[in-house]
Amino acid sequence: MSKNSREGVKHAIQELAIGNYKSYPEEYGVQVQDTAVNVQSLAKGYWDSREIKEIQRDEKLGIHLEDYKQWTQEAFVTFMKNHEYSLS
Repeated sequence: MSKNSREGVKHAIQELAIGNYKSYPEEYGVQVQDTAVNVQSLAKGYWDSREIKEIQRDEKLGIHLEDYKQWTQEAFVTFMKNHEYSLS
């Protein structure tokens, strides 16, 4: 999927996020009190570490930090469902 479209960027961010959730389960589990904060922090980290061409692409596509936050949260929900964890 092309990273030059809104859906392409969303897909790329969600793949990165799921990779982090798998790699660091101690920070993103049901038992973790700060999971919501960690998910939001992950989105902010992606946002802050963009290269110039990614910043320009995001500006052109109308992508904002809130989009990154929403996409990492959606990826977390998908991750939890796929790993049969309860979100409650």
